Amino acid sequence: MIRSAPIPPFEWLPRHAAWILALLLLAGCRATPPSPQIPVGFDLSGAWRLVAAESDTPPTIHVLRARGGMLHLVVQDFPILRAQRMIIEQDRESMGLSFDGGEYRDVSWGTRKRGLWEIQAGWLEGDLVVLSRASDADARETFRLAPDGQRLVVRVDVRSGSERLALTRTFARD
Repeated sequence: MIRSAPIPPFEWLPRHAAWILALLLLAGCRATPPSPQIPVGFDLSGAWRLVAAESDTPPTIHVLRARGGMLHLVVQDFPILRAQRMIIEQDRESMGLSFDGGEYRDVSWGTRKRGLWEIQAGWLEGDLVVLSRASDADARETFRLAPDGQRLVVRVDVRSGSERLALTRTFARD
């Protein structure tokens, strides 16, 4: 019978350090839910117009459809991707966004269900973050208001299956 020597405690650690580190990072990356508490001075109320020179141009629905997949259907739930103008009404509980194409969206702070989407909206590190999840798609919208309150940069990242669309849209207060 062949006997092997016992492995001293933690001798295996250096060989598996990369895996352990990766697992710890993944555990630490668990999304902290956005806080529903509005930071002082964060008010998006008013009329906004797109600054085209500082914004990504979204692909058309036809281009997205030609890629295959379902992304062309998912992005239709995010009218900010197409908006040239919007009016925002914000209060302690929510914000309403009225877009130039006649579309309207209401976003309540906290977690809500809207159609197929479960939505979490609130603030992380000073930015308004709207996280949307459905069974086959997810999205993250990050609204960053400039310190002077006159510029709004919206980062939109939408995923459906293996497809991804990430765009930045910049708006100036009218």
